[in-house]
Amino acid sequence: MPNEDAKAARERAKAIAEARRAERRNRKRKCVVCGVEESDRAPLSAHPEGIGPACRGCMEQKAALR
Repeated sequence: MPNEDAKAARERAKAIAEARRAERRNRKRKCVVCGVEESDRAPLSAHPEGIGPACRGCMEQKAALR
Protein backbone atom coordinates (compact mmCIF):
# COMPACT_ATOMS: atom_id res chain seq x y z
CA MET A 1 0.00 0.00 0.00
CA PRO A 2 2.64 2.66 0.92
CA ASN A 3 4.47 1.78 -2.29
CA GLU A 4 1.37 2.60 -4.34
CA ASP A 5 0.90 5.91 -2.48
CA ALA A 6 4.51 6.88 -3.16
CA LYS A 7 4.14 6.00 -6.83
CA ALA A 8 0.97 8.10 -7.11
CA ALA A 9 2.72 11.02 -5.40
CA ARG A 10 5.66 10.78 -7.83
CA GLU A 11 3.31 10.73 -10.81
CA ARG A 12 1.44 13.75 -9.46
CA ALA A 13 4.74 15.61 -8.95
CA LYS A 14 5.85 14.75 -12.49
CA ALA A 15 2.58 16.08 -13.92
CA ILE A 16 2.90 19.34 -11.95
CA ALA A 17 6.53 19.79 -13.04
CA GLU A 18 5.67 19.19 -16.69
CA ALA A 19 2.82 21.72 -16.51
CA ARG A 20 5.18 24.33 -15.03
CA ARG A 21 7.77 23.66 -17.75
CA ALA A 22 5.15 24.05 -20.48
CA GLU A 23 3.93 27.30 -18.93
CA ARG A 24 7.48 28.69 -18.79
CA ARG A 25 8.09 27.73 -22.42
CA ASN A 26 4.92 29.49 -23.61
CA ARG A 27 5.35 32.64 -21.54
CA LYS A 28 6.17 35.76 -23.54
CA ARG A 29 9.22 37.79 -22.61
CA LYS A 30 8.65 41.35 -21.37
CA CYS A 31 10.77 44.48 -21.53
CA VAL A 32 12.43 45.08 -18.14
CA VAL A 33 12.05 48.86 -18.48
CA CYS A 34 8.46 49.40 -19.68
CA GLY A 35 6.90 45.92 -19.46
CA VAL A 36 5.73 45.59 -23.08
CA GLU A 37 5.48 41.98 -24.31
CA GLU A 38 7.75 40.81 -27.11
CA SER A 39 6.17 40.86 -30.59
CA ASP A 40 7.11 41.45 -34.22
CA ARG A 41 6.53 45.18 -33.75
CA ALA A 42 8.49 45.29 -30.48
CA PRO A 43 11.39 42.83 -30.69
CA LEU A 44 13.48 42.56 -27.54
CA SER A 45 17.26 42.69 -27.37
CA ALA A 46 19.81 42.68 -24.57
CA HIS A 47 19.83 45.76 -22.35
CA PRO A 48 23.29 47.43 -22.38
CA GLU A 49 23.50 47.33 -18.58
CA GLY A 50 22.75 43.60 -18.54
CA ILE A 51 19.50 43.81 -16.58
CA GLY A 52 17.47 41.75 -19.06
CA PRO A 53 15.61 42.10 -22.35
CA ALA A 54 14.59 45.59 -23.47
CA CYS A 55 12.44 46.81 -26.37
CA ARG A 56 13.70 49.04 -29.16
CA GLY A 57 11.86 52.11 -27.82
CA CYS A 58 13.55 51.88 -24.43
CA MET A 59 16.93 51.30 -26.08
CA GLU A 60 16.46 54.45 -28.22
CA GLN A 61 15.51 56.49 -25.14
CA LYS A 62 18.58 55.21 -23.33
CA ALA A 63 20.80 56.17 -26.30
CA ALA A 64 19.20 59.64 -26.53
CA LEU A 65 20.01 60.34 -22.87
CA ARG A 66 23.72 59.82 -23.44
